[in-house]
Amino acid sequence: MPSKKHILIASPEVRPLAQTGGLADVAGSLPAALVRQGVETAVIMPAYQSVLQNKAIRLKETGIRLVITQADQIIEGFLLHGELTPGIPAYLIGCDQFFNRPGLYDCDGIEYPDNPERFTFFCKAVLQVLPHLANYPDIILANDWQTGLIMPLLIIQGLDRPRGVFIIHNQGYLGLTPHDKLDILGLPPHFNNIDGLEYYGQSSLLKAGIVFSRALVTVSPTYAKEIQTPEGGHGLDGTIRHHAEKLRGILNGVDYTLWNPKTDRYLPAHYSARSLKGKRRCKETLLAELNLTGAAERPLVVMVTRLTAQKGITLVAEAAADLFHTGLNLIILGSGEPFYENMIRGIEANFPSQYRSVIGYDEALSHQLIAGADMILIPSIYEPCGLVQLYALKYGTVPIVRAVGGLNDTVRDFAGTNPKGLWDTGFKFTQFQARALILTTKRAIDLYNRPRDFTAMVKAGMKEDFSWDNSARQYLKLFEKVLAT
Repeated sequence: MPSKKHILIASPEVRPLAQTGGLADVAGSLPAALVRQGVETAVIMPAYQSVLQNKAIRLKETGIRLVITQADQIIEGFLLHGELTPGIPAYLIGCDQFFNRPGLYDCDGIEYPDNPERFTFFCKAVLQVLPHLANYPDIILANDWQTGLIMPLLIIQGLDRPRGVFIIHNQGYLGLTPHDKLDILGLPPHFNNIDGLEYYGQSSLLKAGIVFSRALVTVSPTYAKEIQTPEGGHGLDGTIRHHAEKLRGILNGVDYTLWNPKTDRYLPAHYSARSLKGKRRCKETLLAELNLTGAAERPLVVMVTRLTAQKGITLVAEAAADLFHTGLNLIILGSGEPFYENMIRGIEANFPSQYRSVIGYDEALSHQLIAGADMILIPSIYEPCGLVQLYALKYGTVPIVRAVGGLNDTVRDFAGTNPKGLWDTGFKFTQFQARALILTTKRAIDLYNRPRDFTAMVKAGMKEDFSWDNSARQYLKLFEKVLAT
């Protein structure tokens, strides 16, 4: 086993090049943490239209042309090269037919019907470019269903290197492929049985990654347990239990160079656990900009979220009247499914003096909300890891969360047994019910009305360390184990 390991991270999105959610944060931050552990790391992703237009990094033509067979089609692509950050190579696989279009996975909320073809092409292209990389990888670390096909392709091609490690960021996204499209995958028929990709009459590219990887990771210890249950497994709980020996939960980390209230370029004032004066100014500025005047003394609760069923939006709408009756103000920032966008807009019509909704993705505003709020609400049905609660802790914003997945792993519930909250960092509830959300929010507001105790909790959260270095060390141990077998 070589002393210097070479890891290639394959991901459908990487911050700051392209992002729809937390996966991009992980794929953009983990490489630098691995480099700090002495691991040579590169990333590879599709060359989306938005990446080429925004020019987040300088990309060079490699002159390498890709020729991929899918069913009865020959599809051509190309390889671009740049640096994600100094010393971390980034490779982008281009194909005008598949990636020269708006949106990563959809357009105006409508999923591209050829997504199976698009990401099958990407997976096949990743293997085709391996000999052309600056460092031939020992491990491919593949992320979510869009890269799942890489795992069986490594086996079919008989490659001892690289070895495949697969990360499940969200088991709810299965990457389903109808059986009439199976020929595009290029797999032998026996790979599509119940022990392979087959999923209730279709094939799942997520399942391909689960079944055929050398090792399997998900993004928090609690979520690793939840996906083995019928309630959390999305129809793959039996498969996960069968492969449980190779599964481990490694908590995601935070890039504190981007998320730090001492230095955050988006904030009107900076602050730290030693002095929270800047946080007060952040709150006052935020309220003024959103015209929630005369509310500085009220508890300000925010949500920064994708607007999907998973995120518990219906629970908030159901609980709204009782929540506002407590005297809090609420701001929700997010985008997603039109049904939930309309739902959060509808709340404002009934509570215009205490509530604002902002539809869309706004990075600056997300930082300002997390800094300016007193509390952040995350009532998810399930949450594999969650990053926003980690950001909130660093910014002294107390999380109110449902005790699932990474939310359960990263927030310590205040039960009232510690009068000063010195070792507690937030509030948790278990049942997915409006009443549970209301009662837990009231507990948080009760503590808010005891400023000394609330400030103790704020400072306890700010001292938590969820940097990537600990997680990177766990990944390194996993890579060593995979390469030793």
